[in-house]
Amino acid sequence: MHSHTFIWLLLLMPPLGLLLLQPEGAEANDFSSFLTANASLAVVVDHKYMQRRGENIMANFQKILSDIIRENLRNGGIEVKYYSWSQIRLKKDFLAAMTVMDCEDTWHFYESTQQTSILLLAITDANCPRLPLNHAIMIPIVDEGQELSQIIFDIKVQQMLRWKTAILLLDQTILNDNPTLVESVVHESSKNHITAFSMMLYKIDDSLHSQKKRTALRQMLGNFRRNAHNSRQFIVLSKFYEDIVEIAASMDMFHVYNQWAFFVLNEDQLGYDAMSVTQNLNEGANIAFISNTTNPSCVSSINCTIAELSMAFVTSISRIIVEEQSIYGEISDEEWEAIRYTKQEKQEEILGYMKDYLRTKSKCSSCAEWKIETALTWGKNEEHKRYQSNKDHRDTRNKNFEFIDVGYWTPVLGFITHEVMFPHIEHFFRNVTLDILTVHGPPWQILERDNRGNVVQHSGIVMEILKEMSRRLNFTYNLYEVKVTAVDLIAEDAQHTGNVTDDLLGSLTFNVPYQAMEAMQSNSFFMAALAATIDEPDKKSYNFTIPISIQSYTFISRQPDEVSRIYLFTAPFTPEIWGCLVGIIVITAPVLYAINRLVPMEHLKIRGLCTLNSCFWYIYGALLQQGGMYLPKADSGRLVIGVWWIVVIVLVTTYSGNLVAFLTFPQFQPGIDFFYQIFSSNKIQVFGLRNGTYFEKYSTITTRYDFRDFVRRATIYDSLQGEDIGAVQLGRRVNVDWRINLQLIIKRQFEKDKQCKFFLGRESFVDEQIGLIVPSGSPYLSLINDQIVRMFQMGFIERWHQTNLPNMEKCNGGAGMRQIMNHKVNLDDMQGCFMVLLFGFILALFIIFCEYWYRWYFVENKKAVFTS
Repeated sequence: MHSHTFIWLLLLMPPLGLLLLQPEGAEANDFSSFLTANASLAVVVDHKYMQRRGENIMANFQKILSDIIRENLRNGGIEVKYYSWSQIRLKKDFLAAMTVMDCEDTWHFYESTQQTSILLLAITDANCPRLPLNHAIMIPIVDEGQELSQIIFDIKVQQMLRWKTAILLLDQTILNDNPTLVESVVHESSKNHITAFSMMLYKIDDSLHSQKKRTALRQMLGNFRRNAHNSRQFIVLSKFYEDIVEIAASMDMFHVYNQWAFFVLNEDQLGYDAMSVTQNLNEGANIAFISNTTNPSCVSSINCTIAELSMAFVTSISRIIVEEQSIYGEISDEEWEAIRYTKQEKQEEILGYMKDYLRTKSKCSSCAEWKIETALTWGKNEEHKRYQSNKDHRDTRNKNFEFIDVGYWTPVLGFITHEVMFPHIEHFFRNVTLDILTVHGPPWQILERDNRGNVVQHSGIVMEILKEMSRRLNFTYNLYEVKVTAVDLIAEDAQHTGNVTDDLLGSLTFNVPYQAMEAMQSNSFFMAALAATIDEPDKKSYNFTIPISIQSYTFISRQPDEVSRIYLFTAPFTPEIWGCLVGIIVITAPVLYAINRLVPMEHLKIRGLCTLNSCFWYIYGALLQQGGMYLPKADSGRLVIGVWWIVVIVLVTTYSGNLVAFLTFPQFQPGIDFFYQIFSSNKIQVFGLRNGTYFEKYSTITTRYDFRDFVRRATIYDSLQGEDIGAVQLGRRVNVDWRINLQLIIKRQFEKDKQCKFFLGRESFVDEQIGLIVPSGSPYLSLINDQIVRMFQMGFIERWHQTNLPNMEKCNGGAGMRQIMNHKVNLDDMQGCFMVLLFGFILALFIIFCEYWYRWYFVENKKAVFTS
């Protein structure tokens, strides 16, 4: 019944049915088009504000707006209503509202217009947080010389500086002339979209001169010199900005983490030149200048601001009407109703047109203007070298800096920017191309060449770090290879021709090529992407990064021989247990014999156990789980046999389990596990040490005398013949090297012989730290170190180590376990079994000989005596 009623309602009342079927959240476009209705505008001028200023703003507004509409609106019309009470509640029929009132009333009025969806165009006092730029236009009336407070407000509202903390350095005179400056600095509000950040305020006594001034500035900046490479943000409002730049530079406070924003006031404009101020700064600084470029001949007034705002609104309405007419003439009425502007879309278009007009044609309302320029400094060293090499362009200006125009600030629209104020903080190197020095040195740097010898691909641990660093720091790079010595050139030729070289496996990082050292000393490259041992960094002409790897030394010796298995069947038990086992057999057989003989009932005695010999063989047969032909009938004898069988079960189970383990897991003779054992071995005749190792230098400064003794007695080698790995395999020699280099040797020998013939010492000693190289005094060292730390935290470097460094998968514990699982019993394993059988045969022949001797000596002699 209910369903039929609902269907009839839909049929009889189509509009209602369409309304019911409209999706939730959809709104009908009930706002009239400008082709059929005039635009509606409300003008609200607070009478209290007019009294405070002493001007009849309302009368001026009516005259200005009516003249502009009459002279410039050619199509359509605008219906204007005027109000002089700031608490008026406008209906949603209005398209926009122009207001002139103080800051607090402007914000209250804005909140009320958001409920009725009205575009607000506000003129208000200075030092007012700006309304959201995508929903309204707010023009503060700023008196000449009082712009700083409004600029600080706009910096925070528009998030020009996304800082959490800031240090404000300003002159006492500026603070006195701008009493609301501190209020704007510390102001924070969630309603006004101003995020909070902590602020430290330092006042500068600008009455000081000469040396006293510089001493005071140095003491003030000294408070922030600790932890120099922590991120700090500075806002400087001082006429001593040149002195501050100079002193801060001498204190190394212009590094890649600090950000400096300098305000250059109007009276300082005559002698201001950003390039001259920063001519002594090195690259890597983040510095921006906000300079006052206000035209002194410009005269601003509230009436002129009203005229420009009205003109912008009227021209925007006119443009929209022209657009609607052009579209309406090409389509049907039904299509027009479907695609015409909604109220919100009209307001967005009007707001965009008005901003364009005010940005290009505003004059009197934008008398105050501040220009923003920032320095592009990161990676400018190569460009500076090109300038220095070109005599036509060489001058005294700092080519490490390139200042670009970020934008400007006016009271009309606030900050108009096309670039962030500190681009290096957001985009790092901004895709500049840097020169990187490297050298072929697997597994750290692997350079692959084509037939012409050109590097076509690079890989390895260091190269992977370089690739990830370039991605994270947003730069590209050109690789320049160092040809180290003539030996390297011969090896390279051999690589092209396919000849086998005499090079040692593995690599070392202690000796840095002198070409790389000279390049770093001359600051010719951004960095050297080559692995180098971090050794005495304070005495080097270049800097090291934090370690990217730590390699330890160990020694290689012969694999210990397996213990002979000829006595395998005695291995499960110790000699003490074997002795106890013989003892209990010797004891148990007489006990069983005595119990059987002492049974009081004759029918319970067993004839087969009435001799000591028979009891012994019964006990021995039970031990071998053969049982026997006879069992005691008496309870006492049964108890002895039952207890004995319990002992037999435990013995046999333990023996069988241990025998399987000894068959499966080979035992080795004691080998050399620790460094001090090298000198106690009588078989070792030669000590070997690779040429150019850090271990050789470390032995001269360490307190371990065994290291010194080893180096003193060692044979230094730098070729395969000198390495003499064959002597190591025979057990006559021990070599010391990086563990990964020795693992390469073991891997190569295993692939050749399919056997593990070498043994690495369990002790790792002399950890060698390996890092990258950057020029001395490079401003990017801490930045590179931070990226290396992040790569460690994300596990990238560990993964690259696993991929590029050798491992012991062929001869490690896991491979040994696989070998055990696939082990087949061979003759070496079973030779003990055959020896036991042979021993049994020999013993049986001996016993039968004894039996014959016994028969001949006792039995035959007794028969001879009896017959005689």
